[in-house]
Amino acid sequence: MSIKVAAPLVNGDLWDPFGESASGEDVVELICGDDLRPPPTSVVIKVTTESGKRVEVRIPNSDTGTASVRIDGKTV
Repeated sequence: MSIKVAAPLVNGDLWDPFGESASGEDVVELICGDDLRPPPTSVVIKVTTESGKRVEVRIPNSDTGTASVRIDGKTV
């Protein structure tokens, strides 16, 4: 699994904490920190689009786990 995390900044720069490739463990630590006990099994990001689609991205707290994406309850 390889994850890209980036945030365009208002000044035109790009915040890119990991470069080209992050593990699930890297992303979970970025979001949750490293002192949460017990540690999370994953991070789940849920978005409802303007058209009403429900999108869920699940990132496991693992270097070898599998990320998943669901749209309206269906895995894609």
